[in-house]
Amino acid sequence: MKRYGYHRLRLSSGEVVEGPLVVVLDASLRLTEWHRLVGEEAMVEWVGGTFCE
Repeated sequence: MKRYGYHRLRLSSGEVVEGPLVVVLDASLRLTEWHRLVGEEAMVEWVGGTFCE
């Protein structure tokens, strides 16, 4: 699983979640989970911008 940091997340429902937040992707690069970034986290690559589900 890969973990990336973004400023915001656009869900498939159209809802936009403002961050900063971390998205976790599986081997096929599908979103498996996300959470708000509240401090330094190991193994998170910061991308910035918006992640669209």
